[in-house]
Amino acid sequence: MRFFRKALIVIITLILIAAIWVWWNRPRKVDMSAYVPADSLIYLEANDLPDIASSLVSTDAWKALAPSAGIRSDMGRIGWLSRLASWTGIGSSEAVVLSRAQVAIAVLGFDAADAGETLKIKPRYAVIAETHTGESRTRTAVEQRVGDFAKRAYGEPHVEQKEADGVKFTTWLAPDGERRIIAAVTGSLAVIGNDESAVQACLAVHRGERPSLKDNPQLEEMRRRVGGNDALAFGYISPEGAERLLEIAATAYASQISTDPRAQSAAASLLPSIAKKILGGAGWSAHLSNGSIEDRYFLGLKNGVADKLKSALVSEPNAALTTNELLPAETYSISRYNYNDPAQAWRTFNSTVTSQLDTLSAILIGRLLDTALKPYGIEEPDNFLRAIGPEIVTARLDDSGARTVTIVEVRDEKTLRDFVSKRLGAKTRSETIGDALLLVSNNEKHDAASFVGNHLILGTEETVRRCLEAMAANQTLATADDFRKTIQFVSASSPASVVTYTEDHAPALTFIEAISNQKGARERPMNQKGLEKSLGQLRYAVSETQVVEGGFERRTRSSFGQFGSLASQFVPPESDKKQEKGRVEQ
Repeated sequence: MRFFRKALIVIITLILIAAIWVWWNRPRKVDMSAYVPADSLIYLEANDLPDIASSLVSTDAWKALAPSAGIRSDMGRIGWLSRLASWTGIGSSEAVVLSRAQVAIAVLGFDAADAGETLKIKPRYAVIAETHTGESRTRTAVEQRVGDFAKRAYGEPHVEQKEADGVKFTTWLAPDGERRIIAAVTGSLAVIGNDESAVQACLAVHRGERPSLKDNPQLEEMRRRVGGNDALAFGYISPEGAERLLEIAATAYASQISTDPRAQSAAASLLPSIAKKILGGAGWSAHLSNGSIEDRYFLGLKNGVADKLKSALVSEPNAALTTNELLPAETYSISRYNYNDPAQAWRTFNSTVTSQLDTLSAILIGRLLDTALKPYGIEEPDNFLRAIGPEIVTARLDDSGARTVTIVEVRDEKTLRDFVSKRLGAKTRSETIGDALLLVSNNEKHDAASFVGNHLILGTEETVRRCLEAMAANQTLATADDFRKTIQFVSASSPASVVTYTEDHAPALTFIEAISNQKGARERPMNQKGLEKSLGQLRYAVSETQVVEGGFERRTRSSFGQFGSLASQFVPPESDKKQEKGRVEQ
């Protein structure tokens, strides 16, 4: 009996010691913004990688696509081994680091260079990982993972090592001598970047030699706005970052705003100055919601701009979507703008923007805003918008963006018919398709229009014809199963003034391919036909946008959200993908 009591005491003591050791050794979450320079333009954080993986494999899209892609059935599942590695630190270096790591990404700047007829933008960024484990294990895991990625991306990279300020650096250099990956490990912290100055900046923050982003009031405000504290991931763009991004976008996409070179030049020069006066910071977070990933965004507006817009950009309550009966079943995307008074909304938006500028700039930006509507068939915006109802729809019939139509509700038919006559010009020809009349201009663009019920369809002859033929054949978006499933998740009473539906096939496929191309991810070859069939059953991605206090709020529900976009950055080069495809076909 005494032996039994002594043995029991020993066992209990050992259990208590083990429990205390596990408790003491468990990873304690830190604020990752404390590792990032205060002047970072963009900041992203993910505090629980296993939770993200578990959420992604819980989505409806993953369940539909992963089996056909041949991905292992246990991929992303949090098992007891992962939990054991996280709590105790017992396991391989890679398993422990991945189960414990908190990760942040900081973009410190952008470099621009001419690349022929295009402008090449290269962000200077660093990935910071707090691994909550020892330096040797961290170094082993980082060098293994980064080294494998460098080989896939660069082929045969040249590896260099050096030591600076007591920190060992490893660099993987591409054969072209331009692209590189730099990794540095100090203690439990790993910093990986595409620019040594970015890596050094983060290390300087860690040493206390440079201020961090922690306690930045704008960062905390964005975290609150988008629910970042309980999110799978959170992101922040500083006001300076938003200004820089718009400047890049204005330069890169000015040609898409208008075909007029003067308008393009005005956009490239004026939009950055507007951004500086109007744009505040921006926030993003990701959550798992009803089998999809919900991305929440908030864009801050300064100088009371949001309050001025909020009163005008009010949606018509309980307005059901009806234009899906006028669009082909294979429509790529549809954006619905819903305002009580479209003309007043446009005037308020125009005056609010121009009020932030000097007189000359205000005149130029006013003309630019009017010009921006011309590709949608809207000229003389004020007169046109007074003649239509609260619903305005723009749709892209394919992913090229070249085939678009605009559909509006008819409120003043005489004014709109006069508008159509002026737009199409003399010698208009007509053709009956089903129960509708197609009107086509004689100009080189072949502009077209059709009055269908209480709606007006505007576009080119090709796009309007496709809409009318789809209606005649009863093959519209209203009959498409994937779209019908989607609209069930959008309430007609939603306060959003802009709702966009976008086909989610390509982003979902990119994400699945990025995962399946990882070493050891597949347990069988990819079933291409099965994958294509499963893609066709996915719901559309849905975005809802509205003006709220202080700025714009946007919520998007899609297959994999921004995680899909981030994963696409790690897709192997095209040559590797072709080799992989060859192996699948064999």
